[in-house]
Amino acid sequence: MKKAFLTFATLLVACSIFALDAVSLEGKFNIKKAKGQVAVFSFDWSGTKVGGIDDGVFVTTPVPVNDYLAQCDQNKINEGKPEDANYVRDWPNIKQEAEDLFKQQWNKEFKKGLHLTRNASEAGYELRFVVEGLDFGNVAGSVFGWGNAGGAIIKGYGSLIDRESGKEALRININHVQGPGHFSDRYRIILVLNELVDEIDDAY
Repeated sequence: MKKAFLTFATLLVACSIFALDAVSLEGKFNIKKAKGQVAVFSFDWSGTKVGGIDDGVFVTTPVPVNDYLAQCDQNKINEGKPEDANYVRDWPNIKQEAEDLFKQQWNKEFKKGLHLTRNASEAGYELRFVVEGLDFGNVAGSVFGWGNAGGAIIKGYGSLIDRESGKEALRININHVQGPGHFSDRYRIILVLNELVDEIDDAY
């Protein structure tokens, strides 16, 4: 029994050593200590690919986000539920709401640090997030799983640019950020962006 426990403990240590960091940072700029500094922020979803993601790697063949949403609408139509075929229509509003709540969460979390704004005229920095990969998660995992099971997953990067020099002050590598599960696609996207704030905080 003791031997089995030691083997299990060794396995846990090994897993923690090789576990993928949700977020990693490159650069000397400290978001948490940048009081008085302001960045205009944006999310770029134009090149986002959608598929199943595990440990930051696609485990299913990814497709462009617009193709994925169109297929979801077609599936609803094929099921005889055209009134539920709203994925393409609702996507811009979902992104907008998720990003607005992301800004709110960021400014609350980093109230003594870098402040985010939509007003470019007041910003000395530009923070641009590029979402390269997205896993929408699923209802079954959210309802019947535990922890973050069924939650949405994103991967990509964020680039903080000093607008005066044009140089990158910080690179935020989004390796594998997973939000809590929820039965609503909309809320899973909102929750994963909130989780991104927490993971950036934890990266320090």
